[in-house]
Amino acid sequence: VMHAALSAGIERFVYHSVLHPQTRLMNHHWQKLRVEEMLFETGLSYTILQPAAYMQNLLTNWDQIVAEGIYAVPYALDTRLSMVDLPDVAEVAATVLVDPGHAGAIYELCGPEVLTQHEVAAIVAAEIGRPVTAEVIALADWEEQARTVGLSTYAVETLIDMFRYYEQFGFWGNGHALGWLLGRPPTTLAQFVQRVAAERALA
Repeated sequence: VMHAALSAGIERFVYHSVLHPQTRLMNHHWQKLRVEEMLFETGLSYTILQPAAYMQNLLTNWDQIVAEGIYAVPYALDTRLSMVDLPDVAEVAATVLVDPGHAGAIYELCGPEVLTQHEVAAIVAAEIGRPVTAEVIALADWEEQARTVGLSTYAVETLIDMFRYYEQFGFWGNGHALGWLLGRPPTTLAQFVQRVAAERALA
């Protein structure tokens, strides 16, 4: 794709990478670092976006959160994560594609908070108006569910490695770059939950 872009005379290549691609223990992150390396070597004018975990990941278990008051994650509840709202990422992508001055830049895109899973549950509870408790789902149980819904062996193994990394090291960054690029404060988790709850109420 990069060589096709080069041949076509594309002026700038914007690559959607991931926060902390330098981590060998998360293979899908490490592979994105290899893509970044290839991009450097093409000679293309590039901008690289490295978003944190998406707030939208909460939607996978949204029905359980609302119906049962359980926020289940496959890692320790004191695991600290940054999250980012996808519309914020999309807005930045549009900005760096259209506005000058972003060639050669690598931007980490993190929301403004670094939260434990207990804190995530508390924020969700406050916004939906009912108790929510964070609970750990055993990796074996998570794997069984993942295979039931059709995830490939590669996807399951890669995600399990990611969960183990999260639990040992956390996965967080700084939200200042995202705020600068947006020209406003990044979306907080509370604002995201407010939006989702309103959307689901209208559905």
